Amino acid sequence: MAVLINSKDCSTTVKNLGVPDCLLNNGRITGMIAVSPSWSINITSGTFDLTEVNDLIQDGTFIPILGAVEVVNGTPEATTEEYQGGIMSVVRNGLPMFTFKFLKGWAYARALYSMNSFQAYKVLLVFEDGSIAGALDGTTFSGYSLGMLNTGTFMHTDGSVSGYVNTVIQLTSTDEYNLNTAVIDKSVSGFNANNLFPITDIAMTGRADVSEGKVYFKPTFEMNQSSTLLGLAIANLRCTIDGTLDTIVALSLVYNSTTKEWGFQTTTSFTTSSSIVVQLYDSVNSIAVAKIGTKYYKGATSAITPVA
Repeated sequence: MAVLINSKDCSTTVKNLGVPDCLLNNGRITGMIAVSPSWSINITSGTFDLTEVNDLIQDGTFIPILGAVEVVNGTPEATTEEYQGGIMSVVRNGLPMFTFKFLKGWAYARALYSMNSFQAYKVLLVFEDGSIAGALDGTTFSGYSLGMLNTGTFMHTDGSVSGYVNTVIQLTSTDEYNLNTAVIDKSVSGFNANNLFPITDIAMTGRADVSEGKVYFKPTFEMNQSSTLLGLAIANLRCTIDGTLDTIVALSLVYNSTTKEWGFQTTTSFTTSSSIVVQLYDSVNSIAVAKIGTKYYKGATSAITPVA
């Protein structure tokens, strides 16, 4: 094949303007899903249902950031240049930019702030009807290319307005957003994306009693440590003794509502010189995020030194 120099394909595809009688009308933006940059799906052969999306949340590929009370489109106007005679041309179009306002408290704002980054994620947009928008390249659906993701300082209530935090995102391609947007309607996916749950961080403290042969741990919500995680089963836990995986004795897991501790017996004996770690875990999928009902929880104790 000949190598062409000083050559560029300047052809463009102009879309036609005819519309069907039934149009997508997904309402306002209510949130987003931060997506691993490597994630995509082939729309002709892939699966995008609730089970698949929940698996992507559990393994950290998807991070739902939902429930914004307000989303403001801050995309700047196109930068233009004016010549003699008043003729103007576009130098560049403004990159799409959105500001999300959340009223979920200081702890939620802290978690959002920890995600501040540049090009660390791609992003899917979520609409009030539960549909999801992203970028389509041929048959490949993915998140929009994302540059800045930045959460500002939490603004406390002053008595006249609620405490809030703003998260700003800027997409890095005007063509990707304006020409290649594709919407997965909830009638197609079979679920409302506004009802997705992100992973919840759990703070865990523990102790172990050699004479009883039992390990105790207290799992509390990091965003409210007066509240204890309930509904656990042995399949939600992983216990190691001196770095070796132990099998929790069947039917030994018990919750004490007075101390707000869970306790269980180990198969392997331990001593006062042992080091024990209890971790929330999904033994089916071998991942350090436990699934309880339709929600996901992550946490582990520090090394526990047993007492006699």
